[in-house]
Amino acid sequence: MDGNQQVLPLAFAIVDDESYASWKWFLQQLSRHVIRGRRGVCLISDRHAGIIKAVNESSEFVPPNGVHRAGSEYQIRKFNRIMEEIKGQKLEAFTFLDRINKEKWTASHDGGWRCGILTINMSECINGVLKGLVACR
Repeated sequence: MDGNQQVLPLAFAIVDDESYASWKWFLQQLSRHVIRGRRGVCLISDRHAGIIKAVNESSEFVPPNGVHRAGSEYQIRKFNRIMEEIKGQKLEAFTFLDRINKEKWTASHDGGWRCGILTINMSECINGVLKGLVACR
């Protein structure tokens, strides 16, 4: 994302399928041709098992070199900690929020579907264009 909060795709690949092998290859190419030793790179993705496995085998996305965020237990623990703070300050507010389906309003419980333009919207739009299904707006 650039300084104007606009997504700028740095790299993409057309592969036969989304798998561990294709993700491993893509991350190797990304490391070699885009990251090129830079530190502090953040990869934001969905929770596809192939991505998780390939990232776990790469030193590029492990601190201090970089980080991978894929909607994680970290988000859930952070959410729970904040909810406990709310509960301690205003029980009525906690009760109100606790009654609402968390999948409808939290990033930690949404299964990775609403991470904004950084993950789903832009990548799905590009996928659709490449497949000839949609035009990005």
